[in-house]
Amino acid sequence: MSTDLTGHVALITGAGRGIGRAMAEHLAGQGMRVLLCARSADELGEVAKAIADAGGEAAIALTDVLDFDDVQQAVDLALARWDRLDLVVNNAGSLAAIGPLWQTDPREWQQDVTVNVLGVYHGCRAAIPAMIARGGGRVVNLVGGGVHTPFPNASAYAASKTAVMRLTENVQFELAAAGEPVHAFAMTPGLIRTRMTAQFVETERGRRWMDHTGSRLEEGLDITPEAACTLVAALATGDFDFLAGRFLSAPQDAADLDALRHEGSRLAEGSDERLLRIIGR
Repeated sequence: MSTDLTGHVALITGAGRGIGRAMAEHLAGQGMRVLLCARSADELGEVAKAIADAGGEAAIALTDVLDFDDVQQAVDLALARWDRLDLVVNNAGSLAAIGPLWQTDPREWQQDVTVNVLGVYHGCRAAIPAMIARGGGRVVNLVGGGVHTPFPNASAYAASKTAVMRLTENVQFELAAAGEPVHAFAMTPGLIRTRMTAQFVETERGRRWMDHTGSRLEEGLDITPEAACTLVAALATGDFDFLAGRFLSAPQDAADLDALRHEGSRLAEGSDERLLRIIGR
């Protein structure tokens, strides 16, 4: 990476465990100061301590991404503490509604959609004005299964993550049209064993309805968060701003960042690659 991240500030939602925690620790290791956002004080405390013990700097903000005031207060805390906000990772997500759509619990279905879409909107809405005011920044929205192909028996998750892909493209179009120096990206971290995905093999309904993904976990085809951490740190440098508004896959793209850089000239010519499009329209 060509840009030093030392002293830069990142805000990460869902930072108490799983992918969010891994990203927070990795970015802190790159010299970034990290605001950890989640609902569990105990989990956030463990992450903050781990970062401090490793020589990094982190602060905590108890945050419910469904409460815009909570998210705005987190952004304000980062600015008050460090006087800048360079990166926001909208990582908090939900996959509770499992099974054929007509058999799902409406409350779980609503939870998935609201956390995955409204939570990302709140993160963007709170952070982008602050980034514009301070002359730039980057937002990374996590997407996943369902964006490119159907994700059977996870209809709420698939629909919501597809919506996040379009939201990311849309907000980037708006930022570019307004000439604002903020860039938004959509990134899938790949299949990682977390509390969310472990239910596919550890619960009865997960084994019944999500065997297509659970079997990959049982076969050891999942990956560590390392690729997602590497890619989000690369995006934070600004070297890949030409990919703003587009889809990024951590397992593929983090493996060869030099090859990713070479996509710039082609994408600048108006290619639809990495965008959400209906083929043959």
